[in-house]
Amino acid sequence: MVSQKTIEIVKATAPVIKEKGEEITKRMYQIAFEERPDYKRGFETTWMQHLDGGGQAHKLAAAVYTYATHIDRLDELATAVDHIAHRHVETRILPEQYPLIGEKLLQAMKDVLQDAATDEVIAAWAEAYDALANIFIQKEKAFYQQEDQELTERLTRA
Repeated sequence: MVSQKTIEIVKATAPVIKEKGEEITKRMYQIAFEERPDYKRGFETTWMQHLDGGGQAHKLAAAVYTYATHIDRLDELATAVDHIAHRHVETRILPEQYPLIGEKLLQAMKDVLQDAATDEVIAAWAEAYDALANIFIQKEKAFYQQEDQELTERLTRA
């Protein structure tokens, strides 16, 4: 869970995230794939068509904005989180990928928002990202375990 201060800062930045979100996520994908081109493989079966994220950048921007506006009411996002976590499992997103993506998201926020991306704003978004990443990692772990169990059951029946 995140601090009350983080909740307040993230919610306060929601309007600028709505306005500049797609620019931020396009920049994030650009710098992430420059550093780790292998990460793009996980997006080959998604809306990803361009180095900057294409349609995937739009979807991520909408998700980041929704998170910003619901950070204090995450239960309202349960269905969306489940859907995204299933998609992450389908594309084999792994827990170790979250830190780099988070780092690049924050870097992209700094690049796009410039002076508005104060140390306080970036620290709040870092805390918020880590909290959400942990939710996804736990959900995805459960889905991976379920997949493994179903595969084991199919193999033992065969």
